[in-house]
Amino acid sequence: MQSHEEKPVGGGGGGKFMFCGKSDTGFVGLFNQGATCYLNSLLQALYMTPQFRDKIFQFRFDPSVDGDPKYSIPYQLQLLFTRLALSKQPAVNTKGLTVSFHWDKAQSFEQNDVGELMKVLLEALEKTLSHTTTPTTTTPAAATTISGDGTKTEEEKEEEEEHDLELSDLYMIHGEGYLKSLAGDGFCSRRPCLFDQFRLALDENVACVQSGIKSFLTPEKLSGDNKWRHPQTKQKVNAEKGISLLKLPSVLTVSLNRFKIDYSIMQRVKVNQKVEVLETLDMTQYLAAETTREPCYYDLFAILMHSGTARGGHYYAYIKSWQDKQWYCFNDSRVSKLEAKEGEDVLTLAHGNGKAGTSAYLLMYMDRRRTQTSGSTTSRFGEIDEHKIPQEVKNIIKQEDEEWENERKEYERVRRLICMTIYFQNSEIQHDQDKGATIGEVLANVLQKSGVSADSGCARLRRYEPTLAWAQDAPESEKTLEECSFPKHTKLILEIRKAGEDWPKINPNAIPIRIVKVTEENIPTILQGLQYTTLDGLQYSTIMIDKTIDWKEALQQIQQVIGFDAESSNSSLRLISLSSEKCEILNDVIPILEGKGTVATVEALKVRPGMVLYAESTESSENAQSPQSELEKQEQLDQKCHTTQSKLVQAYEASVGQICVEFNLLDAKDDDASATVTVSKNKTLRKLKSCMLDVLGLEHVDEFRVKRNQKAEQFKDEQKTLDQLKFMSNQYVYIERGRPLRKGESQLKFYYFDPNEDGKKRMQYLFQIPVLESILVSELQKDLLRYLNDIKPDGTGGNKFGVKHIRLREKQRGGPGAIFQSNLKLNRGLRKFKKFRDGDALVIQKIPKPEIVDKNKNHIVFVSQFERDTDILHPKREIIVSRMTSIGQVMVMLLNIAKNDNHAELTMEDMGLQKGKLTSDTTISDCIAMSWKKASVLDHKDRLSAALGVRSEGTIVFCDLSVKVKSTPEKKTAKSGRRHSAGRFRRNSRGKKDEGGSITVRCKNRPSRPERALKIWTTAEKEAERAKIEAKAKAIKKQEQQQQDGKQARVEE
Repeated sequence: MQSHEEKPVGGGGGGKFMFCGKSDTGFVGLFNQGATCYLNSLLQALYMTPQFRDKIFQFRFDPSVDGDPKYSIPYQLQLLFTRLALSKQPAVNTKGLTVSFHWDKAQSFEQNDVGELMKVLLEALEKTLSHTTTPTTTTPAAATTISGDGTKTEEEKEEEEEHDLELSDLYMIHGEGYLKSLAGDGFCSRRPCLFDQFRLALDENVACVQSGIKSFLTPEKLSGDNKWRHPQTKQKVNAEKGISLLKLPSVLTVSLNRFKIDYSIMQRVKVNQKVEVLETLDMTQYLAAETTREPCYYDLFAILMHSGTARGGHYYAYIKSWQDKQWYCFNDSRVSKLEAKEGEDVLTLAHGNGKAGTSAYLLMYMDRRRTQTSGSTTSRFGEIDEHKIPQEVKNIIKQEDEEWENERKEYERVRRLICMTIYFQNSEIQHDQDKGATIGEVLANVLQKSGVSADSGCARLRRYEPTLAWAQDAPESEKTLEECSFPKHTKLILEIRKAGEDWPKINPNAIPIRIVKVTEENIPTILQGLQYTTLDGLQYSTIMIDKTIDWKEALQQIQQVIGFDAESSNSSLRLISLSSEKCEILNDVIPILEGKGTVATVEALKVRPGMVLYAESTESSENAQSPQSELEKQEQLDQKCHTTQSKLVQAYEASVGQICVEFNLLDAKDDDASATVTVSKNKTLRKLKSCMLDVLGLEHVDEFRVKRNQKAEQFKDEQKTLDQLKFMSNQYVYIERGRPLRKGESQLKFYYFDPNEDGKKRMQYLFQIPVLESILVSELQKDLLRYLNDIKPDGTGGNKFGVKHIRLREKQRGGPGAIFQSNLKLNRGLRKFKKFRDGDALVIQKIPKPEIVDKNKNHIVFVSQFERDTDILHPKREIIVSRMTSIGQVMVMLLNIAKNDNHAELTMEDMGLQKGKLTSDTTISDCIAMSWKKASVLDHKDRLSAALGVRSEGTIVFCDLSVKVKSTPEKKTAKSGRRHSAGRFRRNSRGKKDEGGSITVRCKNRPSRPERALKIWTTAEKEAERAKIEAKAKAIKKQEQQQQDGKQARVEE
């Protein structure tokens, strides 16, 4: 017997290790190699089948017969099942098994049908096991059951029967296909058949698995055009075609055919029909009459689930354990107990919901007679008998577990290790320790390792940053490294004091800041260091500053450190924060914080520990006047920045982050005329506009607007930098005259709507003005009325439209839309937030009297009358009704509209009502095709929404049902093909313009990659395939050589 010293392919650990504990369920999961979930779910179901598992465990590998163990399917399956039974790992992989299938790496990422996989796997096992002798194994427990006269007990006979059971007997269904003549001559043709599973076609008659099997076995009637030709009389006669069951297997497999071809779209689709999965099947009634009609019941123990669509999805398995009778979910590497929700069955998800989602795909049932054992000498059904597993296989699994356990322990040790660098008296001490150790233990180990002696309480460890010479608070000695939140790599400083001395006081708010004094000589070095974020070649000072103190006090401390005297030099100190992306002068940030009411502390200025600040002296401004308004503050700040620009900032802007901005010229005769300015990307948009003033010939930045292009929105926040506005290195912008919009403003268009007019007078364009989005709708209505009186005067103080009261509405493509509530802000006026964009349109509608629209209390409803005898649809009217208004009150309003506005006689008994379209205008054709509701039938006490389903912004159409109908609705005819308009693109086989002006595009159908058939190769089949390919290659090479020789002979002749 081979010792198998080499570790087999696809060991238990696999390519992905999970260094965690085994599942609480006690089961082992399977890693997914890419798209092998269908394989994993089937393998778990086969492993949980006791008869199949025992058959695999009884296999004995013989290298003289089975060849290379790498390509022996039974041996690799035996290794995998042993891992599932004995391994301590949470999950193992299936790479060894797929290698024995002769699959390449690409096939690990191709998902296949699990029913087809079961078929080809059983066929491959039958082929490989057919030439293998499986020795009989007798367990010690079974050896004691031999009777005194040497005869075998019933239990031993059953065990031997199970042992001699072939895979075909375990899963294959033995039946007999028949074709019976119904002509009365008694002719019946029979043929034996063998199949592995019931494949149930799903239709409306299949409500459960039992009815699906009944439908599968129901004979098919051959009659009419489908009559059968009698082999003896040669006449077409009525016949009956079906299958009778002769013998059922131990494991009954039922497949639900959820995938089919939809020929209307020529694609494969998934049938998401709800099918009840029964836990018990009674197969007695389906057995043939000539067979033994003993009770034949099957119990469900495995469900292979599929979630997703026909294009792709995921397989996992619900399997019941034979030991505890509990259901478990095997989802690749995760195994968990399946628990039902409150009020639901544990298998609710398996039944499906009739919609897209998850449902059962393949079911496995066990013959109840196989699970019922008598006597106490046999082991309980489903228990794993380790004596059946070859000892050399168990040794391999034991070795794999030991290697995995060692790797897991090492991984856990390294994961919990804190790598510390301790600085002490100009030396570094490297020390690693588990994060569960306390600070006191670490200190004792460090003292022992460094050979330093210190009295109790006279040594401590503090967090330390050597580049800043900054040490933080000392952690408590009782806390662990994990409680102190020490990172993986930690730097500490060891401090020693003498007995009786006190530790120096530590300010917990103190942070280190590095200060670089700016001179004309070191500016190039500063800018060069920004590219590498280094201070090489620069002299700097490190200062500890309390982050909670006022900035002025911090500035004084910095002046003392760098030796700057503001009074004698008649200058001030400017602190600058530089990076490769941003330049910020902290002195200019202070007025902004004070304007917001924020105290300008070091922390408020966003100064971080270790931050580098550049100190530059500037001349003081003595004659600066205090600004009065915000505009004056901005102008003075711009002027101050222009006159007192620092040399460091100037050099920074000249070398770092320069942007070339191209813009059009105002009032230029040539539309392509443009100019260019170069500014730093850290400059604000307002600063960019000030640089454009001289080129444009304007005096102030508020005389023009800036856009990305002519149709884009303008930039509204002029305090943003060009970098924040995402300007590119060569940026084009569009300039136009006009006051720039501020933040929160939008340039809106306004139209005048008159429902009593037709044609162009119904909706007229008025003007376009900037509007603050947060203004109250009621205030905007007053402003619009005043502005309308100014631009469209009638000479008497009003306007030419005669508008005195306004209703403000949203503009839609088909006309006016929703009404803005007058008591809310404009951007909230539709009861939901609306982000306005430049160019959005609103509608001004004239109303007879002021109104307060509150959509929480009122409904705005459109009503229109349709005259059936003349096919006239009157213009829509608007009415405002309460949410509590009844349909009877609305009918009274409709009668008044018909009488006063439409001059039509109408009574309540003859009135018909119906709901109109919501998203578009209701047309005459819609009214002709309506099914009217009689007003006399409706309950007049019902609310409007309950009676007709009409809510706010809805439409009601009413008519007189007593008059004769002029037109009848046309019947809709089915149209085939797609509609094409003359100006649309059409695809055909050529790429020209035809006579009608249609553009046709040449288009080739790209052939899709053919699907590869699922195949599991045995070693013999693979060798035969290789020999066939080699023979074919030799024949092609020989033919090419003959052709070459023939050409050479003809040339020589």
